[in-house]
Amino acid sequence: MQVTDVQRLLAEANYYNGPIDGDAGLGTMRGVSVIEGNAGRSFAEWPTWRRLTHAGQAILTAQGYSVGDLDGLTGPQTDEALTQWRSDRAGTDASVDRTPTPEAGARSHPAQMAWPLQRDVRAFFGPAGAPACTAGVVALPFPFLIAWNKSQSVSRFYCHEKVAEPLTWIFAEAHRTFGAERMRDMGLDLYGGCFANRTMRGGTATSMHAWGIAVDLDPEHNQLRWGADRARFANPDYRDWWQIVMQAGAVPAGYVWGKDWMHFQFARL
Repeated sequence: MQVTDVQRLLAEANYYNGPIDGDAGLGTMRGVSVIEGNAGRSFAEWPTWRRLTHAGQAILTAQGYSVGDLDGLTGPQTDEALTQWRSDRAGTDASVDRTPTPEAGARSHPAQMAWPLQRDVRAFFGPAGAPACTAGVVALPFPFLIAWNKSQSVSRFYCHEKVAEPLTWIFAEAHRTFGAERMRDMGLDLYGGCFANRTMRGGTATSMHAWGIAVDLDPEHNQLRWGADRARFANPDYRDWWQIVMQAGAVPAGYVWGKDWMHFQFARL
């Protein structure tokens, strides 16, 4: 999130009336301080860039956009909320086309047939956001970095109880195949999230993340709207990785709808 984004958000919320110049000066920070005061806690320990991002997140949330946690860190949900906000102000369509590509059928695996179609996910997994959606635990083969805050790591994450075993196998098999050093080099250790009770980014339907049956990795280099010409995980060097994912029954988004290469899920289109 750029300073100009925060200034535009502050101005729209009537917390700032200065120029949109990218300079986090007194006027901008005065608006940020008002938002922090509304939150009822001190943010003095945070650097300026994080306070600015938090202010932007707070305004987006107040306007009905889903940013995830108000933590001052720009992860995929905050990025998408900002994209939606910009699109709404410009009167453009920011939705993501998830229609299967012609190549989708050739890039599949029989194991995927054990899992439901997206339209049948509720019948198979139960309600979105239910306790079962976080009852499964995936122990990682070594600590993964939080993709949007690499000073923190995670050694396990929670998922739907029905996909805990295949998810654990995916990461264990990747570790056996590549080793920890190569996984780090490939960005396979950059954890972007699993359970999140929300709608699809770039859409209105309930996300597969709301059931804890989808995982995102390295979102910075595999962004939601990027095709194979830009996404890191579309490189041929990742074919063995995607084969492991599909062998466990999961569906890579990049292989099916040609975008969102960070994402794989236990549901077919």
